[in-house]
Formats: sequence, C-alpha cells, structure tokens
Amino acid sequence: MSLSEVRPRDWGWLLAAIALLALAWQGGVDRLAGDYVSASLVDAGIIYGTARGINALVSALQGTELDMWLVTFSIGELLDPINDVIERFSAVMTLAVTSLVIQQLLLVVVSDVTFSVALTALAIATLVAWFVARSGGFPGLMKTFLVVAFLRFALALVILANLWVDRVFLPDSSGPEHQVMQSFYGDLEEVDRTVRGEGERKRSELAGQFDELQARFTEFVDGALRLLGAVLLKSVIIPLLFLFAVWRLAGLVLRLPDR
Repeated sequence: MSLSEVRPRDWGWLLAAIALLALAWQGGVDRLAGDYVSASLVDAGIIYGTARGINALVSALQGTELDMWLVTFSIGELLDPINDVIERFSAVMTLAVTSLVIQQLLLVVVSDVTFSVALTALAIATLVAWFVARSGGFPGLMKTFLVVAFLRFALALVILANLWVDRVFLPDSSGPEHQVMQSFYGDLEEVDRTVRGEGERKRSELAGQFDELQARFTEFVDGALRLLGAVLLKSVIIPLLFLFAVWRLAGLVLRLPDR
C-alpha cells in the first residue's frame, strides 16, 4: 500500500510503538521506579524495626518480676495497651513491607530483557503487516503489542505516579511520626535499664519514668496511627488505585474500533 493510504491513527500507533520501544531499551523509567521502591523499602524496614524493638522491650518488661508489688501492677497496666497497639502496628507494617517487596520483584521481572525482545519482535511484525496489507492484521498486531507494553510498563508507571504524589502532596509525611516512635522507644529503654538496676534508686526512678510513659502514651498512639496511615497510603493504597486506573485506560485503548 502507499503512504497516502495510511490513516492518521495508524501513524499514531506506530509512533507510540517506537516511543515505547525506545523506553523499554533505554531503561530510565525502570531505574527511577526501582530507586523509589528501594528507598521506600528501606524506610519501611526502619519503621518496622523500631516497632519490633518496642515490642521486644515491652515483652521483656512484662516478663520481669519486681519485689515492689504496686510497681509490678503499674507495669502490667501500662504496657498491656502499648503491646496491643504495637503488635497491630507490626502486623499492618508487615503487609506494607510485603507489598513493597512484591513491587520490587515484579519490577525486576518486567524490566528483564525478555520483555524488550518481545516488544521489539511485535513491533517488527506490526511494521511488516503495516507495509504489506491493510487486511486487519495491523490493528490486531498493534493491540497485541499494546498488551505486552502494558505488562512491561504498567508497574513502573504506577510507581512513578506514586512517587509524584509522594513528593508533591506527602512530603515528609512519616518523618515526625517515626521520631515520636523512636523517642518512645528510648523512654522504654530507660525504663528497662532502671528495672535492671537495684535498690532505692530504682524505686524512685521507676515512679517518674512510668508517669512520663503514661503521659506520652496518647502521643505515641497518635503518631503510630498517622505513620501507619502514611505508609499504607504510599505502599499499598495509592499503587492499587493507580494500577486500576492504568488498567481501565488500557482497556479503553484496546476496545477502540479497528476502522
């Protein structure tokens, strides 16, 4: 067929194919998405480690036997709700970390050279069909190419969209709350060191430290909930929403009529 017979939309398909092919082999999108997921995984791991450290300290303190009955009663009364909150926090953080690990592994899979080779082969086949005839093979091959391209780029695009939302709308959304958790962890370490001490000094210090922990418990819970919400939003909820949006967009493109 002559170039004059080519529809403008066919030129659009081919230009899109060339652009996607260039992105696949260049790999910049994959590297940017991979760096963001890796950084998010490190941050989530640090937060999870803080939570597990609090959980370990609380468990150790709850299992400590003291000669002061009233103080022992206060330990149990104070640490039970802390332990409950941190165990639930750790469980949800496990979900967030798992989501990031899955994203990282899937990104490695879809950025493998196999997908780029498949895209290249489909692009060549589409180009041949485009020049040979307009019997319907070109639109069919182009849609197959778009399906493979969706599998190749969807996750990276979702991660980059998440990166954009994080940088524009959620800057430093977890730092202050994590500092509250770390401060609370430090307070628990002080209590643990005092509990392992001896004599009257321990009795006098424990009373003040328990009062301080009780006063900061509400701040700790509030910070933990805010931190949990920020991590879940960035690692689970936003990626799922963007993936759904990309999926719907791909469905609309594939349902476009061939003529």
